[in-house]
Amino acid sequence: MNGQWKPGQPLTAEDRAILAPLLARARELGRSPKVGEVPEAARIKARFRIWKYALMAAGLPVMNDPEQVRAREKEKLENQ
Repeated sequence: MNGQWKPGQPLTAEDRAILAPLLARARELGRSPKVGEVPEAARIKARFRIWKYALMAAGLPVMNDPEQVRAREKEKLENQ
């Protein structure tokens, strides 16, 4: 693994392993998790630089995707 991942680059087996906690948390939440919701976020960001790139590499919607915004708002209302 050399440097930081950039959009369009293929993922290595190590990249997939780094993204595994992100994908697991996304399955638990039913949406793309925020940085603070993933225990391995620091390691993920070290490789993918910004959270948006990590989400893209994992095949998840980015945080400002309208469906993701609605899901977080719905979750927030349910937790009040």
